[in-house]
Amino acid sequence: MYIARVRLQRFRGFAEQVIIPRRHVAIVGEPRAGRTDLITAVRRVLDPRSTSRAPDLSDLHQSPTPAQGSEEVLATEVEVTLLGLDPAREQDLHERLELIDPNSGLPADQEQGHQGQLGVRICYRLYLDEITGEYEHMWLYPATGAAVPRAERLLLAVVVIGSSLPLQLRAGGVLRRLANDLDADGLATAFRALGKDVTAATGKLAKVKGVEQSITAILGTGAAQLLELDGPNPQSAFAFTSDDGSGEAVLRRLQATLALDGPVALPLSSHGSTTSAVLSVAEAMVASAADLPGAIILADDFGDDLDAAAGETLAALLRRKSGQAWISTRRPEVVRAFDPTEVLRLTCSHGERRHHQLVPTTDRKLRVGRRSLFLLLPAMTTKAVALLEGPHDLEGYGAVAARRVQDSGTLPPSAFGVRLVAPGVADGGKDQLPKLARLANDLGFHVRVVLDNDKPGSDEGLIEELKPLVEQIIRLPAWTAIEKALVRGLLPDDLRSVLASLNDDFGLGLDVLAVDDLEGCLVTQLKKKGGLHQPFVDALPSGAIPPLAAAVLDALSRPCDTQVLVEVGTAS
Repeated sequence: MYIARVRLQRFRGFAEQVIIPRRHVAIVGEPRAGRTDLITAVRRVLDPRSTSRAPDLSDLHQSPTPAQGSEEVLATEVEVTLLGLDPAREQDLHERLELIDPNSGLPADQEQGHQGQLGVRICYRLYLDEITGEYEHMWLYPATGAAVPRAERLLLAVVVIGSSLPLQLRAGGVLRRLANDLDADGLATAFRALGKDVTAATGKLAKVKGVEQSITAILGTGAAQLLELDGPNPQSAFAFTSDDGSGEAVLRRLQATLALDGPVALPLSSHGSTTSAVLSVAEAMVASAADLPGAIILADDFGDDLDAAAGETLAALLRRKSGQAWISTRRPEVVRAFDPTEVLRLTCSHGERRHHQLVPTTDRKLRVGRRSLFLLLPAMTTKAVALLEGPHDLEGYGAVAARRVQDSGTLPPSAFGVRLVAPGVADGGKDQLPKLARLANDLGFHVRVVLDNDKPGSDEGLIEELKPLVEQIIRLPAWTAIEKALVRGLLPDDLRSVLASLNDDFGLGLDVLAVDDLEGCLVTQLKKKGGLHQPFVDALPSGAIPPLAAAVLDALSRPCDTQVLVEVGTAS
């Protein structure tokens, strides 16, 4: 079973949105763009436990422009189209089925009948009368307008990976449900025995000499007469129990223990977040296979409590074992487990909430370009990317940005939602920039580019190719690359001090005192000895910041204007 279409109307921050997911969905995006809201929207329709009798009024859309006069206020709606139902579900829901176009998730036209698939549409609707304050919410079949019985919602229920501790035997716990399906009689017998044992153990507490004498003293103050405890041993009327005295009260307090790194078994809550997160995902996979074969699995903020390897591995297993996995995440390792076309990126920096997907393609150039997706994964939560020519540029500008924070507290471009990204080509990757810019554009990033200018006039064709793809191109002065951008404008004494430090630390074999052209010598060494860009910046005295590199970072930290090509600094 899988979701073929989701329509959101006035749900939380979504005014109107239609999403056609691929086979699985990895939801990423900017802050406040709606990752959690989208997962919640799907839960409202397909998770019977997501709402009580009263709706969650935070689901209502808050419009920046309130309705005027008699203008109709649309209801909040989330509509989901489901395809790929197994034969048992199709049999149980045969009166609800429609012929659905799998490409659009909508009812198939007569001309498309031979391409249609049997499926079902369900809509959650919430309406609030702002005058009377009365609300109404319901689940219905859009095809007929009939209400969806709870039993049918349970047939289509999703599996949700929550934040609570796994392996719970309390009512509603996944482990309890699994164990009950396998051995209901044995589990009931064990629970009855647990209740008797707890009652016996707590009863013994009241018989402890010190406890008994203390209660006798308390009652002897006159409390026994006021409570009408007239017997010779009024303290015998007292016992102890947990919470409301039921066995379920004990089960609510229980949690699994686990012996890791030693013979002592500790509660799961004492093992840290990773252990609980791993077991929660594993528990969800077993529940999916046992209760709802081929079920849809939902997880919000997946991987936050996992290390990189565990996050990627468990995401891949969820993708394999579920009918469809909907996972929202901030972790790039988790996204690696998904196909590029399964990445759904949400943005709000374009003036409204939008979603962006890569469409399936057989075009060789596009497919090759998507191999660079791993470069953008660490930037998935930012608004913009600044594409640099190569790793040396990334190292140099990154070092200057970090040094400015340390020396003066000047915020880096990342504070303004701009992430520095570079192709992984050691000798410069200008030819990769259009491919990377196009990919970033397709995923909804605001794209900027920083270009060297060591061969004036040679990049005009590249610039023309980039202009339709990016919002800003920042170009260094003529005859200037990243190495010269790092050394230009620094004091001679500072340059000589840095050169001496690099000479000692990296064995450059230079007679530093005999060097006259300090800028030229340092540029040569930075180019010849790849990887010295950050050590160069780190060796600068406090307060000595390369002005040209700083100008590039300042340009990246400002909003773009209408001028695409921006020249920084002056040639010399």
